[in-house]
Amino acid sequence: MQLNGCIHCINYFCLYCKPFSDYHYILKIETEFIIQTNYRSDCPFTWAAFPDQSGLRLYTLENDFLFVTVTNYGLRIVHLLTPGANGEPVDIVVGPEKPDDFFASDNPYYGAVIGRYANRIDHGRFQLNGEENQLECNNGAHHLHGGRAGLHNQIWDCIFQSKEKLIFSHTSAHLTEHYPGTLHIEVTIELDHQSLKLSYNAHTDVTTVINLTHHPFFNLNGCDASTIDSHQLQLNAETFLPVRNDMIPQGIIQQVTATPFDFTVPASITERLAMQHEQLEFGNGFDHCFVRTNYQSEKFGLMASVSSSQTNIQMSIYTTEPGVQLYTGNFMEGNNKMKKDGLDVFRSAFCLETQHFPDSPNQPSFPSTILEPGKTYSSTTVFSFSVRN
Repeated sequence: MQLNGCIHCINYFCLYCKPFSDYHYILKIETEFIIQTNYRSDCPFTWAAFPDQSGLRLYTLENDFLFVTVTNYGLRIVHLLTPGANGEPVDIVVGPEKPDDFFASDNPYYGAVIGRYANRIDHGRFQLNGEENQLECNNGAHHLHGGRAGLHNQIWDCIFQSKEKLIFSHTSAHLTEHYPGTLHIEVTIELDHQSLKLSYNAHTDVTTVINLTHHPFFNLNGCDASTIDSHQLQLNAETFLPVRNDMIPQGIIQQVTATPFDFTVPASITERLAMQHEQLEFGNGFDHCFVRTNYQSEKFGLMASVSSSQTNIQMSIYTTEPGVQLYTGNFMEGNNKMKKDGLDVFRSAFCLETQHFPDSPNQPSFPSTILEPGKTYSSTTVFSFSVRN
C-alpha cells in the first residue's frame, strides 16, 4: 500500500498537511506497505515543529500488514492501520490527532500509557510495610491512572528505533504523585507480523506498587465511526469484579453466568449495554475488570477477541496480565476534537486495558502489585489482527 504525501513537506503521514491531500488516506494497493517519512524539518505542520514543546516527536512503525504512529508524549498510540474487508487499511484508534487537540482534551488518556497505577485506588490510600501512603485523589474521592502527573503526561525518551521496534524509557522520581520509590521504566512497542506487542519492564529502589497498561480507544469500523454497534466481543473470563457505586471493587470475584457480563461466547457489546443490571448503572455502562480464566497457570494467554461485521477486522488480545478492564466510552460527551474533525461521541469507542486488578493494594485476596528493590516488573500484551472471511 502506498499513501500519497503532504504537498508541503513530502511526508506521507504529516498530521497537519493531510487536509491538503484529501485529508485522510489516498491509497494504492501494492505488494508492500510503503510509507515515506522524510519530511522537511522546517515544515510547520509536524509534531516536531509544535511550538513550545521541545522534544515532542511522532514515531512510525510499519510492516507489510500494520502501520502505527506513537508519540513520546505519554507514549500515545495515535494511529493504528490494519487491512479491512476490501484490503484497504482502516485506522481503528479513536482519539485526537494533532498535539494541540491532545493538550486541549478533557480526557487525558486517549491512546496513552497508564501508570504508575492503572485504574482506581480507594481514596488514594494504601499501606506498604506498615506505612500509609496517600496519593492524589483525581477521580472524585479516589486515585485514578497514576494521578495528574501520571505516565500519560510525561515526555518519554526514545532509546531505540527501527522500522518495526521502538524502546522508550522514563524515570519517575521518588514521591511523584506520592508514590514511594524512584521507578525506572522501559516500554517496548514493536510489530511482529500481524501483531502489535507492548512490553513493560520496571525497577524500583524502594518497595512500591505498580500496575501499567495502555489506553487506546478502539473502533474497528474506523476512527471516524459514530457507534460500536457492529462489534462482537468474546472474553476469556468466567468471572469479573463487581464494584461499589463509586466504582471501587467490592473485593469479591463474581461469576458472569446469567448476567450482561457473560462474554464467554461472542456477543454484541451494544446489546449487552441495553440490558438491565445494577453494575451497568453504577458505571453508566461497562467499566469493569474481567478476570482472565486460568491466569494463575497460564502465564501468557488469550484475554479477548473482538470483531466488526462492517470491516471484518478481528482483534485478539493476549497478555500476561490477570485481567482486562472493559470500558465502553460511557463518558465520551462530544467535547473533544478527534481525527477528521470529529468529536468524541458517546460510546463511539471501547477500551480493553490489560492490567492487574483495581485497588489491589487494599485487597489482600487480589494478585499482588507490590514491586520490591532488586526485582523486575514485567508485563506483555499483544494485539493481533486479522480479517474474518
